[in-house]
Amino acid sequence: MKQAGEKALNDPEVQKAIIDAAKTYGPEVAAAAVEEVKKWANDPATQAMARHYAGMAMGYVFLAGSGVVGCIEQGPAGVRFLAFGAGTASMVISGLDVINLANLVNPVKYVIALYQALFSLTTMLFEAPPDWVAKVPGVDNYQNMLIGNARLLTLNLGRGLFYIFQGSLWLVLATWLHFFHVGAGLALCLVGVIHVLMHFGVMPQHVAAKMRAIGGAAAAQYQPVSQADPAHHQTDEHHY
Repeated sequence: MKQAGEKALNDPEVQKAIIDAAKTYGPEVAAAAVEEVKKWANDPATQAMARHYAGMAMGYVFLAGSGVVGCIEQGPAGVRFLAFGAGTASMVISGLDVINLANLVNPVKYVIALYQALFSLTTMLFEAPPDWVAKVPGVDNYQNMLIGNARLLTLNLGRGLFYIFQGSLWLVLATWLHFFHVGAGLALCLVGVIHVLMHFGVMPQHVAAKMRAIGGAAAAQYQPVSQADPAHHQTDEHHY
């Protein structure tokens, strides 16, 4: 499966289908498509991406029925730790804003603080070890719901934009006198940019499947599915 995408790029039938589709836009486009198809078939980055998405498909097909909840793109442990820390800081700050009833004089900011508390919880769930998440009643189900219905959050690009959005909210609403708000905003924007870079292959990433505990005998875990690092083309074989 991991080699399926790469083989498809070199399959004459696949190449012919791409070229035939390009012909509908004119001979110039078709001629350019021929050259591009040749490049794609031998481009290591394209081959790595093909293996990456083939690996995700493998996770959905072969792990289905075995307690799998869904596939999640992840970064290195250090990036996950940094993102979890930024989410935790945001959660603390938003929580303090919510319990401070004096903030009710500005209903808009108060409601945004409520949103930020929920957003921060979501950030922490996707970056925390799954066995931590499983220990909190209801929270694990919330993450599973997001994996099934908000697939954008399972992708590094989607989470990166989500983190940047959270950070921008803090930065827009806070003044420079709100040091903690500004710090949380900058941290979230930073981890957001890092996740976007991972999506474009600037930093290593891998795909993991969230496995649900079966019969209560095992803790929830992330099972590595494939490596999406164009520079190394390796399979991540360690558990999260």
